[in-house]
Amino acid sequence: MRPDPSFLTLHRPTFNHTGVIVVNLIRILAMLSLLTCGYVHAQSYPGRPVRVVVPYSAGGSGDVVARTIGAKLTEAWGQQIVIDNRPGAGGNIGTELVARAPADGYTLLLGTDIQMAINPHIFRKLPFDPDKDFAPVVQGAFIEFVLSVNPSIPAGNLPELVAYLKTQPGKHSYASSGMGSTHHLSMEWLKHVAGIDVVHVPYKGSGQTLPDLISGQVQLAYTGIAQTMPHVKSGKLKAIAIGAARRIAAVPGVATIAETYPGVETNGSWNYFAPAGTPREIVMKINAEVNRILASPEVRERFVSQGLFPIGGTPEQLAARMKSDFDKWGAVVRTIGLKAE
Repeated sequence: MRPDPSFLTLHRPTFNHTGVIVVNLIRILAMLSLLTCGYVHAQSYPGRPVRVVVPYSAGGSGDVVARTIGAKLTEAWGQQIVIDNRPGAGGNIGTELVARAPADGYTLLLGTDIQMAINPHIFRKLPFDPDKDFAPVVQGAFIEFVLSVNPSIPAGNLPELVAYLKTQPGKHSYASSGMGSTHHLSMEWLKHVAGIDVVHVPYKGSGQTLPDLISGQVQLAYTGIAQTMPHVKSGKLKAIAIGAARRIAAVPGVATIAETYPGVETNGSWNYFAPAGTPREIVMKINAEVNRILASPEVRERFVSQGLFPIGGTPEQLAARMKSDFDKWGAVVRTIGLKAE
């Protein structure tokens, strides 16, 4: 027996309309619950100490950024910011630790473009996905580098250095803090565009680089401005060029690499990331506080004195910069023919 068409016409729309209302109400309530929960979490955050993982050994520029900002966060929040140095594997060990941490804002990464933009081109397989495992929080500071040489090298600027090295192919060496580091790729990029032959001597970190450069074990190195300039001022080293986009007052009278080789700009940056899934409200609370700290004249002065340049900005600006750096360093890796490990 076929159903009465009038029954379908009369009752089905009423049932569907009611069902849609109920479903939409459930969705709205769920969204309100999530928003309220996120707001409550942000209001009470942080309720205990926050760990900031720096994926390098203590004593470097990352520690300056982490401890300077960490001290100010402790003052603002009344909770201890614990700096946890976890070096190894080009920063991958500490970075993986944060990728696997709970997404609650209590474990953060102060990493560099090496982990997010360089290592994906260097390692065949990473223990984390830079795009999927992290929530960008805020840019911390640029670290600018200077190319310096042992005084035995008869050159005072980049054109003179290149001209000299072309007469000495393979007879001089440069130090880096390891394969795939910014120091390494920057020097290989310079070798490529300048057409020079200099031997790479990788170290396990930057600690031994300057002592060996000063002693003449190696003749060239691309290192942080803050660590290098005291030795330049004492006459133990000669500053040849900087990798920044423009000249820097901290390295007076020294030209940029780009003035000789346009487009060659090589610096690094320290940036804050949280595990993916960290509530947006918590991300933005951290972002706002770090931006406030970076705007402080006291902090800016301390950073600049250490060869660091405060950045700040939105999470989206950090994500865009990492994408730009990923593309830039990927092109460099392909250009110099570096093979993934």
